[in-house]
Amino acid sequence: MTKTIADKLSDLVKAVKQLPDEAQEALVDEFAERVSDAAHTALTDAQLAEVKRRLALPRQYATDDEVHSIMRRYKRAP
Repeated sequence: MTKTIADKLSDLVKAVKQLPDEAQEALVDEFAERVSDAAHTALTDAQLAEVKRRLALPRQYATDDEVHSIMRRYKRAP
């Protein structure tokens, strides 16, 4: 069974409550900072669209022949 986000957060809260107060405070501070960072992205809508577009592009890797050609050019081929 897949847990919902709410279930996962509830489990985390229960786990944090078992920790010493000092550890709880540190985790709360860290979580609050991360939530703030996630809510206030520094990218514009256009920049976010560009990032999504680039991530959607297929990855292009060099072929063995291309790698060997580059290595020969720098005299590193066997």
